[in-house]
Parts: sequence; structure tokens; C-alpha cells
Amino acid sequence: MRPANTILTIAIFYAFAEAAFAQQGAQSLQENGQRELREPVPAPPLPLPPPPPPATVPPGGLTVTLKQVTVTGNTLIPQEELLRELGPVVGRTFDFAGLSALADKLSTYYRAAGYPFARAYLPQQDLQQGSLRIEVLEGRYGAITSNGDKSLSPAALRFLSPLQPGSVIESHELERVTLILDDQPGVRSIPVVRPGKEVGTGDLAVEVQRNHRYAGEIGLDNNGTRYTGRTRAHANLDIDSPFTLGDQVSLQGMYTNEQMWFGSAAYAVPLGASGLRGRVGYSRSYYALADSFAALNATGTANVSSAGLSYPLVRSQRRNLTLSATLEHKRLRDRQGATDSSSDKSSNSVPIAMNFDVRDNLLRGGVTYGAVSWTPGRLSLDGALLETDATTSRSAGHFSKLNLDLARIQSVAEHVDLYGRLSAQWASKNLDSSQKFGLGGRNGVRAYPGGEGYGDAGALVQLELRYAAGAFMPYVFYDAGRITANREPWTSDSNHRSLAGAGLGLRYDNRAFNASLVAAWRTRGGAPRSEPHDRQAMAWLNLGYRF
Repeated sequence: MRPANTILTIAIFYAFAEAAFAQQGAQSLQENGQRELREPVPAPPLPLPPPPPPATVPPGGLTVTLKQVTVTGNTLIPQEELLRELGPVVGRTFDFAGLSALADKLSTYYRAAGYPFARAYLPQQDLQQGSLRIEVLEGRYGAITSNGDKSLSPAALRFLSPLQPGSVIESHELERVTLILDDQPGVRSIPVVRPGKEVGTGDLAVEVQRNHRYAGEIGLDNNGTRYTGRTRAHANLDIDSPFTLGDQVSLQGMYTNEQMWFGSAAYAVPLGASGLRGRVGYSRSYYALADSFAALNATGTANVSSAGLSYPLVRSQRRNLTLSATLEHKRLRDRQGATDSSSDKSSNSVPIAMNFDVRDNLLRGGVTYGAVSWTPGRLSLDGALLETDATTSRSAGHFSKLNLDLARIQSVAEHVDLYGRLSAQWASKNLDSSQKFGLGGRNGVRAYPGGEGYGDAGALVQLELRYAAGAFMPYVFYDAGRITANREPWTSDSNHRSLAGAGLGLRYDNRAFNASLVAAWRTRGGAPRSEPHDRQAMAWLNLGYRF
């Protein structure tokens, strides 16, 4: 392969990366452009009735000196643990109010342990010998029903199957099951737990309604690159629960002012009632390089096929952890009309990811969220590319990389939040350009264009101070990042680069219409290398309409 072709291939991949990834959630050719890391949506509260007030027993009356205390009816918490909770009561004298307080103490302990319907009480007994017995009703399910939309209710009942009549009502399991049901696309569920017909039981009734049959968004932005088109129009459409409760068809498309287009289709479906989901997808991209590369008549296509599974290891209001694994096959073909040459490359990889979020009450409260992923894979090159690669970067063959994306939103005052993000990548070897870590662009160092600052390893830090004023959110920000171009350098060029910038932004979101405007200035890194024009400031505009 001639040197001109090598340079062209790298430029193609670099230029394509930012364009393909700006469409959130798309299964695309490149994985090196920075993605937007969206805040997780808070889960609805667990629908539990408030605990009953303690029995009102006036002090005084007959007393008893306790010689022995036993607890019966308990199957979940050992008697020894419950007696430790009561403390040193043997040898002490109690009236009936004091004895009732001991039972209330065990009720509170059970509820704190995650059993909201448990109740301890004093059964009828003879206390003349100083022997006290406390009976525990641990709270079990009575009837479990699903109602509402007749086309959805039978399937919704299957999602409730982990909860069985007669089993103990445990808040973490109840929360997990009801949230997994509510997570299904296009469905809104309202669970209610009421006292059952029998003493010590609770009936669970879940109303299931069709929230929407489809949801989508159309938008316009200038997040692209000069080589594949800055101005981009995009659209996505999700068809929710079209064939069964919880499945989803996702369609996405994008077109730029330089005739690049991207399209994808995916189908996801729940596998059982545990939260396990399967997903298959396919995407195809086409580009024709413009601007200073237009004379080369360079075009290319990328096809990506994928299949994967995801499973919520933890699902709750305050903590969530999801494991996913995806098998991806990518095939790239580039053609240079000016020299009547072409090149092909393909890769197979298995990204394994852990997505998480944790809500806490630190200071005024906040949420920490993100993902950790490991991607092993194998890159195959055609003859000409392989020969060039063998004497340069040696990226062909097996590779692996580790990615971290961590963010926190911390409330610091009324209407004021501090946002921080750390994104990083480590690589086992020199990577193909399609696997490298990128710094520039709308979701990276915003003072630099997309396609700027790529390397096998790198880190990016973003800070924002935000003020919420209704639908508007003005903010100031600072971005900084550093990359290592090649894990094993093969040229005399500098192997490291640092970029930084600061600026102002304004977001607007009224549910249907959303917009974002950003102005950023460089503070470190010098002029952009991916563009010939040295603009002193970068401006980013995003417009969207949800339906």
C-alpha cells in the first residue's frame, strides 16, 4: 500500500469516528469518539404502606420480673439475634406498656432489615413464672394480581412470578421485581401492596398501562467534522412492545451536508422475567470525504453486526448494576477513486461492560454513575494494509482495551449542581484508529473539533458548574485531556499530547423541545491539527424535538 493511501485511511477513520458516534446509542463503526454520559433516570418509590404506629398502652398496672424471653414465628432472623436487639432484659421488671415496647422494638428491627410487613406482638400467655413469649408475623404475600391493559396484564403477571403467594414480603426483592416490570419499554406499572384477607399477609396488585407505542426524536447539530460534514440531521424511532411486553424495535438514521449517511436497526426482547434481555442489531454507514480531501474521490462503507445480552445484577431506587456482553463484527471498505485503489479491514470483538449508578445523601445529595468495560478482539487487514501495518503500527491481530467512564452530579446549593466526569482508556498494544481514544469534539474537550487528539491510551476530565432555572440550565465548564498516541511508538513524532479548554453553555429542555449552545476557548494544546483553520473559539449547537 502506498504511503498516500496509509495517510488517507487514517484520516478517513479519524474523521468518521465523531460523526458516527454523535447519535446516542447507535451501534456504529467507531468506538473512540467521546459519547455523552447521560444521568440515569430516578426510579419510582417502592409502594409500601407506612408502618403502623406503636400500640398506645398507658404505663402502670401489674408488673412482671422477666426470667426468660423467647421469640417464636421467626424464620428469617435467628432468635439469638433478636434477643441481642432487645438487650439485657432478664432480671428487669416491666409493666404491660414496657412489654409492648419490647415487641415494637422487634417490629422496627424487622422492617429495618427489609421486611416491611413483619410485626411482633404479645400473644395471650401466663406471665406468673416470668417467662415472656413474643410472637412474630413475618408478613407474607396473599394474592398477587395484575390488571389494567388486557393485552399486557397476562404478560405482566409473568414478570411478577419471582414473588409467590405464601412467601415472605421482602422489600429488596419486591423493589427489584416491580422496577424490572416498570423498565419494560412503553409500559407504565403502578404496584400497590394492601393488607391481605388473612392476618399477617399482604396482597400485591399491579396496574399495567400502555405508556406509549412509539417514541422518537429528530434533531439538527453541527457536531460533525469538516471531512464528512459538520451539519448533521438525525432521527431515531423506538417502537415499544410491538409483539410482546418488553420488546423494542429501534431505528436510527443520520445524514450530513457532505452526503455521509448512517442507518441502524436493532431488536431487543426480554428473556424470561429476571431482567435478562437479548439484543441484535445491524448498522451501515457511507461517507465521501470532502474539503481538502475531495480531490481524492475517497469513499467508504462500514457494516456492523452485533448480538448481546444484558442483566441487572442490582436493580433498586438507590443502586443499580447491569452486566452486558456483546459480540460485534465490523467490516470496513475504503475506496480512493483518484488512484483506483481500495482497502478492507474487519474486526471481531466482545465488549463486556458494567454500567452502574449510586444515589446518596452526601452534602445535599448526589448521584455517581458510569461504566467500566473490557474489550478483547481481533483485527484483520487485507494484503496491502497488512504489509504496511507490519512495518508501522503493528495493530493487526489480537488486542484488548479497558475503558472507564465515571461521572458525578453533586448538589451544592439550591438549583446549583457541580458535575464532574473522568473518562479513560488503557490498551494492550498499538490499536487500529477505529479503537483509539479521542479527546476533541462536542462531548470531549469542547474547545477542539471532533477528530482531534487520538491515542491508544488517554484520559479526559470535565467539570461543569450548573444552575437550574426552570427549563433553562446555564453553566460554565472546563475540559482537559491527555493521550498517548501509540503504546509502542514507531515514529520519531511526539507520542503525547495534552488539550484543555473552558467555556460557557446553555441547555434548554421542556420535554418535547430541547436545545444546547456551547462556546469554548482553548487554554492548552495549541492550534487544531485536524483542521487548517485556526479558529479562536468553537461553537456547538444542538436542536432536538422528541415525540
